[in-house]
Amino acid sequence: MTDRPKSIPPIQHAFRETFLWRFPNEAISGAFRIAGDTLVDALNEAGTWGPKSPLPLTYGEVFGACEDLDHLVTFLEEVADERVGSALDPTSETLSAAASGWAGRLARLVLDMRRALGETERAQAQENRSDARPEGDAR
Repeated sequence: MTDRPKSIPPIQHAFRETFLWRFPNEAISGAFRIAGDTLVDALNEAGTWGPKSPLPLTYGEVFGACEDLDHLVTFLEEVADERVGSALDPTSETLSAAASGWAGRLARLVLDMRRALGETERAQAQENRSDARPEGDAR
């Protein structure tokens, strides 16, 4: 994989990297980067002009990161499973074994993130309930 140009923010390339695939040539990678940039721009625009979410933008960003990390857990588990029933060279065997540990640690991080997201949802729901009470209702 080639280094990213310094002038392009890393977030613009998240779309391509989440595929966890090495494309056969730079033109294909470039096409996915353009599609990713277009999607990010469109979603950013929709967030500005579309309906307002009851949860903050940061919630959506963390939720998206959590989903990507959850996908990465599964990917690393599959890399770890390559050791079962396969004759790997020593380097691949070492990396496959390490992938198992990485997947486990990452899975714990995803659980922590999901707990925090759940707490945010509960707090927001509580706030929305208290905001919806008629004036003078002290319940």
